[in-house]
Amino acid sequence: MHVRPLRGTDELELVAERMRATLVEVLGQQRAVDLYSMDWLRNRSRELRDEGAIFVAVDGAVVGHTIVRMEPDALGLFSTTWVQPEHRRKGVAEALLDRGERWLLDNGARLLATNTSATNSPLIALYERRGYAIAFRDGDMVQLRRDPRSAAD
Repeated sequence: MHVRPLRGTDELELVAERMRATLVEVLGQQRAVDLYSMDWLRNRSRELRDEGAIFVAVDGAVVGHTIVRMEPDALGLFSTTWVQPEHRRKGVAEALLDRGERWLLDNGARLLATNTSATNSPLIALYERRGYAIAFRDGDMVQLRRDPRSAAD
C-alpha cells in the first residue's frame, strides 16, 4: 500500500462517492442524501483539490483518501478521511494522516484539526491516538486539534 496525490477525474469521482459514504456513515443514509447531492459532492471535491490536496491510499486500487487544506490563521484542516471498511485497522488511515500532516506542515500549518460528528467514535479515537484532543463542540459536531509543536510529538 502506498499513498500518493490524487490523479485524474476518475479518482476525483471516486473521492466524491467516498465522501458520500463518509456522510452516510456519520449522518445516516437519508440525512446524507437530503443534505448533499452527488453533483454538490463532485463540485466540492474539485474545490477542495484546488484549495488544498487530496491524497489516496492505493493497494491495487484506491482504498482510502484524505483531503487537507489550509484555513485562516495557519490552521491545517483535514476535511475528510475515509478508508474502505475491509481495509480498516491495517494502517491505511495512519498513512493517509501522515501524508496529510506533512503537506499541512509544509504549507505553514501551526495547528492541525478535523471536524466530525460527536458520534463518530472510530475517527475520534484515531485522531486521539495521534495526539489530537476535542477542542470544542458545536451541536452534534466536534473539532479535534493538535499543536504539532507540542512536547508530545
